Formats: sequence, C-alpha cells, structure tokens
Amino acid sequence: MRKTQTFGPFLGACLMLFIVLLLSSTAEAPPPKFKFTKKVDTIVQSKCYGCHSEKGRGQKAKDKLMWDDLAGLSTADRVKKMELIQAVVEKGAMPPKRMVERKPELKLTDKETKALKRWAKKHAKAK
Repeated sequence: MRKTQTFGPFLGACLMLFIVLLLSSTAEAPPPKFKFTKKVDTIVQSKCYGCHSEKGRGQKAKDKLMWDDLAGLSTADRVKKMELIQAVVEKGAMPPKRMVERKPELKLTDKETKALKRWAKKHAKAK
C-alpha cells in the first residue's frame, strides 16, 4: 500500500502566510523622499532648532513641531505640518516676538521667510 504525503495543507498554510506578509508589507507605500535644502537647513538650524528639537527647553514648541520628526511622518501628516509652517511664517509668528526681543538675531529676514515659505509650499503639494 502506498502512503500519501500530507504536505498539501502545510504548503497551503505557508503560501497563505507568505501572501499575507507580502500584502501587509506593501499596504502603505513609504512617503516620498524628504530633505531640507542647504539654505533651509541653515535657517532651521540657526533660527528654529533651538526650540523645536530634543534639546529645546519648552515642551509647547516641541509639541507643535519637531524638525527632526518631519521625515518620518506620513505624507498626509507632513503636508499638514508644511501647511502649518507656511501659515506661521506668513503671519510672522515665528520666532515669537518675546524670543526675538531677547535674541534679535533669531528674527527671520525677508529672504529667509521667502525661502522657508517656498520650501514648505513645495512639500505641501506632495499629497
């Protein structure tokens, strides 16, 4: 009498597991590449990073925006942050007036404001 092998259910289960893993790993495409231009990076490092980074002292600023976290956000969340950056820079709300009174060198120049707005607008279009 000939024995039949029972690999059928085992192979089927393995195949199903492989398909599930494959589909789950490709369910959400990674966000497009994100980087700071040299000009924007210089502005952020000199004018923004003191508050909006891990080394910043105020939790309120960290809660609003962490520059280092932008690259890891989903595309939708990053677009929201870019729109927020545009609005805040447009209003002249950053850096805050009280901070600029204490440290006038933190005030954004017209060129810096224009560069930040242009950069944020470009990344806000990546919907």
